[in-house]
Amino acid sequence: MQTFVTCTVTSILLLCGTLLHAEDWPTWRGPQRNGISTETDLPTTWSATENIKWKAELPGLGIASPVVWGDRIYLTESDGKRLNTLHVICLDRETGNELWRRKFWGTAPTLYHGSKSSMATPVPVTDGDFVYAFFGTGDVFCVSSDGELMWQRSLANEYGKFENRFAASSSPILHEALLLLQCDHYGDSYVLALDRSTGENVWKADRPECWLSWASPQLLPESQGHPAELLVSGSHKMDSYDPLTGERKWTITGLERECIPTPLFGHGMAYVVSGPKGFTFAIRRGGEGDISDSHVEWKTNRGAPFVPSTILVGDYYYLVDDAGILTCLDAHTGDAKFQKRLNGAFTASPVAGDGKIYFTDESGTTTVIKADIPEYEELAKNELGEPGYASLAISQGNILFRTPSGVFCVGE
Repeated sequence: MQTFVTCTVTSILLLCGTLLHAEDWPTWRGPQRNGISTETDLPTTWSATENIKWKAELPGLGIASPVVWGDRIYLTESDGKRLNTLHVICLDRETGNELWRRKFWGTAPTLYHGSKSSMATPVPVTDGDFVYAFFGTGDVFCVSSDGELMWQRSLANEYGKFENRFAASSSPILHEALLLLQCDHYGDSYVLALDRSTGENVWKADRPECWLSWASPQLLPESQGHPAELLVSGSHKMDSYDPLTGERKWTITGLERECIPTPLFGHGMAYVVSGPKGFTFAIRRGGEGDISDSHVEWKTNRGAPFVPSTILVGDYYYLVDDAGILTCLDAHTGDAKFQKRLNGAFTASPVAGDGKIYFTDESGTTTVIKADIPEYEELAKNELGEPGYASLAISQGNILFRTPSGVFCVGE
């Protein structure tokens, strides 16, 4: 009897521990869109044969990170002569087996950059019941968790074909009843809020002064008397909008012409960067109109990337540029703490969890360092043997690694 009780209690404790440490990864850069996971016991080392739980083959192209909800992984890809055959795919998280796939035809495919981009570069977002997928063709789809198409929109047909280099890459975001999309390009730029249940417009904010961006919007949560804000990086500036109405609240100038990294939020400040060799700004919340001279806590032009987004872990702000130079700044002051050259070129953005930061270069090598310390301490350097353009996803003790050939599930 004692043995039974002990085993039962042990089983319950193990189950509770699993539930406490399990976390979904429902959108671009994780639950808070900042690349941070709260999970522990994450893998530190792996290779093409070590600590690989499964691999799922994907014949099409796409560098969108997977998103995870519960026992399901969702991702997108495109194929065909112009990459305008679009796919939304659901995999079993435990096995990698394909559960369903929906195929759609894109409205207006644009240019893309070889294997580094396609029409499936934006990362989808899920609330567990539905998956919302945005493609470089200007098409938006809402699909149920069982693969049923609920609604679709062709923004290219309605507002004009997307015109930019290397295809669109801005990933949508959910807020309350809205699906929010940033659509900056050579044509008529705008931010759009759709009713997530019907796909109908709730508001549309035109941005005639913005002509190109691949950045994804960021949501600043309501805190300390400040309402929620939608941050949108664009040509030479970043704007704050009311996410429920589309009203522009404030603007900061000084960004580069073409923006890619996603803004971050922490320590009561918004962090925004554009490059290459642009400035990083730490911006206090509040204010109206142009706050470039009134609300900048600090700025520096050290280490600014062009493509990879940055990461804020504890008191330190980390940037890796496209050439592999890693820079660590004090998040409160902007003072430089260290610089280190990592081997290889970088497209993917870093992620962090369990006291570690993961930097993946284009060769598929992931450098793992200790997080939240003012010096460089390398823990591992892992070679997967396949290119790595997509940012990693962390969920339920595993790391999901998308390559041109498929998805690897890394887990000890």
